[in-house]
Amino acid sequence: MNLMYMLSAALIEYEVARVLRIVDVSLLLVLAIAMIAVVMMQKPVTGNIGTIAGEDTQTYAGQNKGKSKEQILRYITIGLAVAMAILAIFYFITFLEV
Repeated sequence: MNLMYMLSAALIEYEVARVLRIVDVSLLLVLAIAMIAVVMMQKPVTGNIGTIAGEDTQTYAGQNKGKSKEQILRYITIGLAVAMAILAIFYFITFLEV
């Protein structure tokens, strides 16, 4: 009786871990697509290379125009990357336990 209980408990744990891994991979896929979309919406960072040669003549107002959108996209990118890292670690922890 005790052996049957242990086997059924192990089977339930295996099934739960398998379902959690499927959900985890699905979330990773959705987050990866979202990260691609967010990165594609961002403007490229030039690093102000043109200021050395005197090419950058924008005013302070012109340089800071649209910074709030870029800052929000940057925070979203960082958040998505952290979430993907946590989910990847969770996936491998559940993979090793089974």
